[in-house]
Amino acid sequence: MRSKPIFPRAMALALAACAAGAQAQAWPARPIRLIVPGAPGAPADTAARSLADAVAERLGQPVVVENRAGAQGTLGLGALIKAAPDGYTLGMITMQLSAIPALRKQAPFDLGRDLAPVVQMTTESPVFVVRRDLPMRNMKEFVAYAKARPGEITYGTPGPGSPAHLGVELMSRSFGLQLRHVPYKTISVALTDVAGGQIDAALAGSAAALTGLATGRIKALAVASPVRLKALPDVPTLAEAGLPDVDIRGWVGLVAPAGTPPAIVDQLNAAFNQALARPEVKERLASVGAEAAGGTPAEFGAFIAAEAARWRGVIESAHISAD
Repeated sequence: MRSKPIFPRAMALALAACAAGAQAQAWPARPIRLIVPGAPGAPADTAARSLADAVAERLGQPVVVENRAGAQGTLGLGALIKAAPDGYTLGMITMQLSAIPALRKQAPFDLGRDLAPVVQMTTESPVFVVRRDLPMRNMKEFVAYAKARPGEITYGTPGPGSPAHLGVELMSRSFGLQLRHVPYKTISVALTDVAGGQIDAALAGSAAALTGLATGRIKALAVASPVRLKALPDVPTLAEAGLPDVDIRGWVGLVAPAGTPPAIVDQLNAAFNQALARPEVKERLASVGAEAAGGTPAEFGAFIAAEAARWRGVIESAHISAD
């Protein structure tokens, strides 16, 4: 009995590989849409707009930023997941979105199944601030003050499960504090109430914190960054305050729909890494308190998985829910 020839199958596989290669070589042939799961001015939006022109210059096609805010960023990520995996629709993922599967009983996406990681774009160092009339000058004094008043010290965030909420929860547990959470719609409103004395503290992105500090009615006790911020050279880091292993920095990264050809993902990764290395891009990001990141798709995929696991631990131990 004669065995079946293997050539037809081998030829089919070879043709498929050639087709994928040809698709990658022809890409991009039209503008690329970049979905931002947040409002204009948010960290993800700032990162996208800081990089769009430089990436467009490298790829030879416009990169059109489209804001899809709402539902803690899941509306924007949902639109990305439904898009064709052809490299013409990209999206942003944030630290908050990496925590969504742990915050909701029925998460609208699966981080490992629905997304193709491309590159980590930025990190952002939040600042822990308190109202000006509280009697402390540093985190050590704040910790002592809060420990003497368990459950009395209030802090504001943009809502349950927000990066600020998770960050303060991790920080307070590491210091052994019991603080009381007060949710707001935005961090700006929370900072206004810190300045007005309605609440005691907040953890804010560096750009928002600097705006609040300019009023003179709040004071910064610590920054969550490996080194001190240039804009706040006199404010110690959390490591200097006694938490060397606690990282509560925010981050933003680029993802594509699952199934996007690896050759296209690699081209995108190269284009964004090149843009992140440009001095003018770094300068623009630094002006809003962000730092350029970069790296490979594999590194970013591992980072997303590690962040999701880390924040799941915090969420479950603190019984936090966004439902």
